[in-house]
Amino acid sequence: MAEGFKKHLMGLSLAAAMAVGAATGVSAQTVEPAADTPWVKICNTDPESNKEICIVTQELRTDTGQFLASVAVREIAGEARKTLLVAVPPGMLIQPGLRVQVDGGKQSEAKYSICFPNACYSELVIDEAFVNSMKAGGNLILTTLNQQAKQVPFQLTLTGFTKVYDGDPIDAAALQQKQQQLQSELQKRAEQARQKLIDKQNEATGAN
Repeated sequence: MAEGFKKHLMGLSLAAAMAVGAATGVSAQTVEPAADTPWVKICNTDPESNKEICIVTQELRTDTGQFLASVAVREIAGEARKTLLVAVPPGMLIQPGLRVQVDGGKQSEAKYSICFPNACYSELVIDEAFVNSMKAGGNLILTTLNQQAKQVPFQLTLTGFTKVYDGDPIDAAALQQKQQQLQSELQKRAEQARQKLIDKQNEATGAN
């Protein structure tokens, strides 16, 4: 069970997806990542079942790189069952779980499976109809409750989801490049935010 859940966690972020590709080998076909979408598709073969497992994932962060949420649609070749893997920040009420919906559609309830210091994880069994709603939708909305029982929504764009879902998986080299570009951009934004804070402090000191 622990090993199975470890695989689930590996699909919940871009960095984890890189670990999957490095460990088991991503599709050999080179596919450049789409520049207009945060969605990424990774496929690998499970050495135990010899079945292909594909994950279409997106990670949501603030401009300064703080983790907000991640989702991943996981499919196993030859199986109709699909799973939506979700991660949100810790500090939410555990018992109510979280709600998942596409735009203003019906909410689906998902219970938390486990929490770590960096995030809480949840799984939701979905079907083809839910995937089709994601293809037709504009945003995937995750709603949790904080410790004050107030709703905390996380909105992930569905722009580009269809193209990535129906397309070929990204290869390991392109995925690593995408991750490096993301980290570089986050570092740049964090430095800009830090510099703005310093400038404001200097202005306040000068005014005094």
